Amino acid sequence: MGNLVCYAVVTPGLERLAADELNELAAHDVKTAAGGVVFTTSMDGLFRINLRSRICTRILLRLASFRALSFPELYNRSRKIAWEAYIGPHNSISVRAACSGSKLMHSGRAQQALADAIGDRLGFKPDHATAEQECEQQILLRIDNNQCTISLDSSGERLDRRGYRLHAGRAPLRETIAAAILRWAAWQRDEPLVCPMCGSGTFAMEAAWLATKRAPGLDHLFPFASWPSLKEKRWQRARAKAASMQQGGIRPCIVASELDAAILAQAKENAATAGVGDMTCFEQRDVRTLTAPKQCETAGLMVCNPPYGKRIKGGVLSLYAALGRQFREQFEGWRMVVIAPDGQCEKALGLKVKKQLKFRHGGSWVRALYIEQQD
Repeated sequence: MGNLVCYAVVTPGLERLAADELNELAAHDVKTAAGGVVFTTSMDGLFRINLRSRICTRILLRLASFRALSFPELYNRSRKIAWEAYIGPHNSISVRAACSGSKLMHSGRAQQALADAIGDRLGFKPDHATAEQECEQQILLRIDNNQCTISLDSSGERLDRRGYRLHAGRAPLRETIAAAILRWAAWQRDEPLVCPMCGSGTFAMEAAWLATKRAPGLDHLFPFASWPSLKEKRWQRARAKAASMQQGGIRPCIVASELDAAILAQAKENAATAGVGDMTCFEQRDVRTLTAPKQCETAGLMVCNPPYGKRIKGGVLSLYAALGRQFREQFEGWRMVVIAPDGQCEKALGLKVKKQLKFRHGGSWVRALYIEQQD
């Protein structure tokens, strides 16, 4: 298929971190955009990025971009795409359209024009997946200022859904966000990691996978695996390469704590599902009594997403104040990243913030605050 133009969907605010990761995964022409990253790659690169990206949410393959002022024009241009390379007689599809600032403003008619073009090009009508069915191939049409962009979703289910989080609390942090924050904080596997108020344990599990170089997409089901044009040997080679990178015998010092015994038990079960139950020490503990773990021989990184908003009853500011006090008094030489919803919570910490990362979480903009404890 030659050089492929792709778009990585990313949590807003994490675009730069995702771009750096894509460069490391040998993507080309990497450029950030609002809510994503544009890049080019080969088919092998598409496999590699889907398997190994820790920060991207979806990888879209851009099939065509053209100007259209009428539905017949949209149909005719869409029919020229080589749909037979991506959709076979046994594939179901889902066609979605979004229109803005264009003459073609009826998304339903746009979807139908594209679906008709696909069926007429193939010579058969692909089954359309329903909400109750697992969609084998999602096709996206965006019409913005009369410019039509048609993309295939190569990832299927969101890449942040790693498959290990059987239990999640209220407003859980996406796995991709946790991985991005660990990268932003430059955490290394030989550095102790403490995760107070761990919730479902996402930070601990992403850190364990990062430490062992476990590819997050190894157990993912990808739509491209059923593309008629797929070279099966190349796909299996890419998957085997990703699997071979995982390192055994790694025992990072990761300590996760939670006050609620039921939530802590769920975090332990999630860790066992992720295959990292023996890499994380779980403790039932109140953040107000938090101290540096004795099993950690050196100072390290503390990272946490305290409950706020609807997730907590009572004084959220007092919780941040307690966290700041314990860090200041008990974690000499440590670093910390804490997620805060607003300036009041940051002020309650009572600590000097060295840098911050703003991103979308739970429908709102929040900030990750990076703090270094002075020796």
